[in-house]
Amino acid sequence: MILMSFAIVFIAVLAFLRLTSLANPLQAQTPPVLRLSNSNLTVAESAGTATLNVTVDTSPSTVITVSYTTANGTAVSGSDYVQTSGTITFGVNDTTPKQISIPIINDTAVEETQSFLLQIFNPVSATLGTPSVASINITDNDSGATATPQVFADAQEPNNSFNEAAETAADAADLCNLTFYPPGDQDYFRWWGKAGITYIVTTSNLDAGLDTVLDVYNTNQSLIASNDDVSAGIFRSEVRFTAGSDGYYYARVTNKTPIDPVNKRYCFGVDSSVQPTSTPPPGFPAAADACEFNSTIETACLFVAGETKASLNFVPSLGSSQDTDIFKMWVKPGIFYTCETVIPAGSAADTNMIFWDNNGNPFNPWLGNDDKGGLDFGSQVSYFSTYTGWLFIVVGPVNVPPLDEAPQHEYGLTCLGLESTPTPTPSPTTAFTGGGGGGTGGTFATATPQPTVAFPTPFPTPTPIDFSAFFTPTPAPPPVVQFQPLPTSTPSGGGTQAANINVTLYYDTNNNFLPELTEGIVNAAVSLYDNGTGELISFGHTNEVGEVRFTGVNAAGAVRVVVPFLNYSQVVLSNNADILVRVAPQPLPIGIP
Repeated sequence: MILMSFAIVFIAVLAFLRLTSLANPLQAQTPPVLRLSNSNLTVAESAGTATLNVTVDTSPSTVITVSYTTANGTAVSGSDYVQTSGTITFGVNDTTPKQISIPIINDTAVEETQSFLLQIFNPVSATLGTPSVASINITDNDSGATATPQVFADAQEPNNSFNEAAETAADAADLCNLTFYPPGDQDYFRWWGKAGITYIVTTSNLDAGLDTVLDVYNTNQSLIASNDDVSAGIFRSEVRFTAGSDGYYYARVTNKTPIDPVNKRYCFGVDSSVQPTSTPPPGFPAAADACEFNSTIETACLFVAGETKASLNFVPSLGSSQDTDIFKMWVKPGIFYTCETVIPAGSAADTNMIFWDNNGNPFNPWLGNDDKGGLDFGSQVSYFSTYTGWLFIVVGPVNVPPLDEAPQHEYGLTCLGLESTPTPTPSPTTAFTGGGGGGTGGTFATATPQPTVAFPTPFPTPTPIDFSAFFTPTPAPPPVVQFQPLPTSTPSGGGTQAANINVTLYYDTNNNFLPELTEGIVNAAVSLYDNGTGELISFGHTNEVGEVRFTGVNAAGAVRVVVPFLNYSQVVLSNNADILVRVAPQPLPIGIP
């Protein structure tokens, strides 16, 4: 009996020790969280310093450190503030906030409010919370000259949809002092057109920092022409077209740059001519190849196995700054397809080729190739098809050529299909192994009864690929967007919320799961929708550190944040949200710029 009691007690003690040993590691897995005391700080130019604190949420059980640095915005180090960086240390059980003081330079120039960034990064024995990046605004204290009044919403607002389009007329005075406020604003205009008349639609007098994109629509509100830049380095836009019928024609103007739109202005105008234009509309250069425009999935150029297309090149069209060619070929299961680019004599082209599946997604593992080998800068990729549907062939330049040299980067494309039927007996068969990853075009080798397919080997030094140019949707009339110009009145009835939403997109190069100043994904579109009605609330692009901020967003309920470039969507329920969207680094083949 005594032995039995002793055994029961012994088992109970072992169980207690085991539970304790299991619990302790779980508690130790949660490291302290470091964050800045403020995400947006405003100081006077005469303040001398801007001070923020770094805080820790729990008492450290070991020494923790975190680095910090400043980065230019509209404020520039050396003239507006003193560049500052360093490392902060928290000792064991030390929860005292640590100050970061940044000297502010009190100059004598009369200027607008300027801002720069402070970021904490690379924590050791801790993690980063929100905010880890702060915007520091410097207000001017100088006088002696009359500062230009701030320009916010323009006199044509609201003109954010076809139904609200601002009225103008051909050959009337240009509409000027137009703005893109609030951030993400889009301006619609309309005028009465007559059949057979050629119209020249333009944006002009752009303030520094603006880059307009002009879309023109016919009487059915269908897109008929689009232009980004009139020419290289000239950021205004121009479209020429001849009206096919009488009726209202429309134009939409948006800003391509993610800068603060306050005090940035432009003009819009429409001129007419009875003589049809003798030159192609801007964005359709004469040197572009016959497949243009084919830089999106929706506009992919049709290709057939056994066909050869010659005289292709990398001349951009539709106002884009670079050209990527996308082709689509119908494939069937059991066929071994090989596509290759051929560089003719005298051409400066150096191609890169990637295969995408029926849904427009890269294969896993990747199917891509830069050079066939040696001095042959053409590309060759093979694929054993396992489905019936479209195979997308993406061809681009390894290095984007200057616009004036793009016609010299000529290439040809050919694709062949080889039926591959497994041998029913165990005797060896001959299978074709395709080249890839910089190897040769392929060899014949002894294989097992099943057809063998070798996938291209990724390059040892991958180049991250920016797919934003490929996933641009077919231009279509956008949803109705309603903006409330400043000052924003307090919503009546208590039925809406004024949300502040910050979105940061970053390519995690060092794989530390933290956004850093050099990892931001720049100029990516971010949209906010009312999750209940699906109505577009606001729209913007990420800045140089991959961040876009929406302040005072009015919504009746939850807000849905959408990043089309990354196929990302998240519903925000609270009044304030900081969203980090991480793109993981991958071993990719040399990408198409």
